[in-house]
Amino acid sequence: MKKLLNFVADCDAQEVAELAVVLPILLSLIFGVFSFARAYNIYSTITRAAQAGARVAVAPICTTCTQSCPWGTTAYPCDTTVTQAVKDAMKASHLDVTKIAQPSPLPNPSACPDPNLAKSCAAASDGSNVYICRNVALNTTTTNTALQTCGTIVSFQYPYEFIPVPFYTVGTVSIPAVAQARVEY
Repeated sequence: MKKLLNFVADCDAQEVAELAVVLPILLSLIFGVFSFARAYNIYSTITRAAQAGARVAVAPICTTCTQSCPWGTTAYPCDTTVTQAVKDAMKASHLDVTKIAQPSPLPNPSACPDPNLAKSCAAASDGSNVYICRNVALNTTTTNTALQTCGTIVSFQYPYEFIPVPFYTVGTVSIPAVAQARVEY
């Protein structure tokens, strides 16, 4: 105890001044690393959630079943089932599903070359902000329409507010999530 008191008594004002300069920089660096790590974690979580929704959207219910959805009769899941898959994946990582926002800009992919499939791009009919594009061309880089595959694109945004860092204010950013899946026949 006596050594500690001697150490404190021997401190110069220079050491206190160095601490006053270095401590804010060190704390800013630590908070910045934490903030960007959390933003990346949210990005990977919402991307995984969009992938889960796209996977559900393209998997047929059964080979002989159909159901009536707001956009027509289909053998594929309705929007409510797709958005529930998105929400379930986000809830598993403790993200607030009420913060889901519509993507900006809205995706406008090309229609599927198959004339039997009508393109449908709209916000999910259940009131969530998940945007679902069905029967769209996924690989539009090829000019041969016979080689293009049809599928579904699921997209949305999620807001993230960075931790306030001294000397720098980032505020809130919208992190986009986009996933696509090929239709299973």
